[in-house]
Amino acid sequence: MPRSMTAGEVRRYLKEGRVEALATRDPIAIRLAAGRWHVLEQALGDRPDEEVVDLEKVTVGVKLAAEALGYTPQQVRRLIRERKLMAEKQNDQWRIPIRALL
Repeated sequence: MPRSMTAGEVRRYLKEGRVEALATRDPIAIRLAAGRWHVLEQALGDRPDEEVVDLEKVTVGVKLAAEALGYTPQQVRRLIRERKLMAEKQNDQWRIPIRALL
């Protein structure tokens, strides 16, 4: 995954993931793709499609990361402690870059 992409590229990537999940007809894959889309669309906010987004600097909290990954917040914190998920502590809260969720 590149370090930066345009907001439009991220949205297209997420849409492709949702289409693939729907094609499998697997309810778990569909739920995960929808959760990832919901979280990352929130993280991108109102950015125009042409805007370049640094995927390392745009972050989400543990709860949203858990939704995007299909885990519980406790599982996400464990992955962070085990250094299996990239995260940075800011003001006593873990922040996970969206690059780790794509």
